[in-house]
Amino acid sequence: MGDGIYVKGLKAWFGDSLVLKGVDLTVAPNAVTAIIGPSGCGKSTFIRCINRMHETVPGARVDGQVLLNSEDLYAPGVDPVQVRRRIGMVFQKPNPFPTMSVFDNVAAGLRLAGLRRKSRLQEEVERALRHAALWDEVKNDLDKSGVSLSGGQQQRLCIARALAVDPQILLMDEP
Repeated sequence: MGDGIYVKGLKAWFGDSLVLKGVDLTVAPNAVTAIIGPSGCGKSTFIRCINRMHETVPGARVDGQVLLNSEDLYAPGVDPVQVRRRIGMVFQKPNPFPTMSVFDNVAAGLRLAGLRRKSRLQEEVERALRHAALWDEVKNDLDKSGVSLSGGQQQRLCIARALAVDPQILLMDEP
């Protein structure tokens, strides 16, 4: 096993209900991979297990292995918050921070990571918004509330927010 994502025998429960029954998957580094299937088959649960979001649901649990570049993400002592910093997530429904401007939505993760210099924040926010194909639409309205944008713009804002912190992997749940 080398770099990339390696999932072996992944099982996930909500309470007593087993919803993932031994999933195996290997994803090569730098690959774009789509998980497709009917509604309710466990796609969202599966990707939430990859970045350890599943365990935030009360009564939810996981068994099996999820390796990122040969590191077991569920090993004892692995901090799930650090995992989520390396593996970003964009959810199906846009979720901009409602009390923050467009700029502050994108800068939030950068500030949490310790970036304070205004000129550098401005560069990184612009870079992320350009990568999410939103810059040209919002460059004159960076102080507007993120929730004032259209639904599609809000989703791209959330993508920009995830891209801003330069995650190793970006998971997207039907954005």
